[in-house]
Amino acid sequence: MTDRYRCVLPALLAVSAVGISACRLRHDAHNAPGKYQTGVDSSCNGSYAIADGPYRYENNQWGSGKAQGPFEQCLLKRTVDGKQQRGWTWNFPGTDSSVFSYPEVVFGWKPWTGGKTTDPHLPTRVGDYKKLTLVYDVESQITGSYNLAPEVWIVNRNVQSGPASPSSITAEIMFWMDCGGVAQPGGSMVAQTTVSGEPYELWQQDGAAGDASTGVRWRLISFKRPTPLLKGAIDIPAFMRVLVEKGLVDPRHYIASVEFGNEVSGGSGTTWVKHLEVQTE
Repeated sequence: MTDRYRCVLPALLAVSAVGISACRLRHDAHNAPGKYQTGVDSSCNGSYAIADGPYRYENNQWGSGKAQGPFEQCLLKRTVDGKQQRGWTWNFPGTDSSVFSYPEVVFGWKPWTGGKTTDPHLPTRVGDYKKLTLVYDVESQITGSYNLAPEVWIVNRNVQSGPASPSSITAEIMFWMDCGGVAQPGGSMVAQTTVSGEPYELWQQDGAAGDASTGVRWRLISFKRPTPLLKGAIDIPAFMRVLVEKGLVDPRHYIASVEFGNEVSGGSGTTWVKHLEVQTE
């Protein structure tokens, strides 16, 4: 189901300019820009999600209740050089440092939604991974406040299938590969470190809560790059070793999911995922 309008013209009527214009999307000021691109299908329902192999694309609008006016966010699909690409687009008026949404890709078992893991390699104990590498390549056009922040959720038990369990979360680890506007990691910068030869700021916030009404709190840790990286590979165990050595993550706990998306803090934008792969061993 998409937001594209379909027109059925009576067979005996000639196609007129009026008839053609009636088939076009109406472009309102609050609409997300990416769905108007040529050859794009869009799905804008807030609960929309779709599986693509072991990856689940979610139109995650978890903070949209803070929207400062009419907004829109959609998942997108297009074909480029015979290959299908997916992505997302948004338009949120105003700014909010605590985030309006996180359109994303999920690999593994997401503790906020539950269900069955998308891949049997997750969850796995933090200290047991030999290889867990996120390879990505995105194309983005963004105005406003945002980040590109892949992340992993750390939980205190191994769950391959079952109901949502936010209470099992002990840590959220984010990798800020790009950002703009007012967006910055939660908490404060506690160190500067190097991972796989690359410099990062290390930010920490204890007692983080995406939605205080749940009563669930955890440790939020963010690695922030000094320069954007829209195409690259993230060696997740290398980051975990830094955190285990610093006593910030328990190696006996489990990486439940690898997630990839834009946190939206205001403005509008479109991101196309040209390539995404989680390599496990």
